Amino acid sequence: MKKLEGRIAEVMKGIIHDGDTVIEIDGKKYYLSLSEEPETTVAEDVKDDPDLKQKLLQAKKDILDGKTYTSDEVMEMIDQGEV
Repeated sequence: MKKLEGRIAEVMKGIIHDGDTVIEIDGKKYYLSLSEEPETTVAEDVKDDPDLKQKLLQAKKDILDGKTYTSDEVMEMIDQGEV
């Protein structure tokens, strides 16, 4: 990651503020997107949410027990109203 400061940072803020998400430099297009750090970590979320912890433990058990599904299988279950 490159940290921008000063004039170039102000120019970039202006571009983003104007709603432009694509810029062109030397004939190449660059896409801009915001990448923020989450407010909490997964460990903190699990600690604070017993239901989430239980779901993750169940998912781990299911994987260890071989209860896994492919994306196509899940899509089929959704189409059939099973999920």
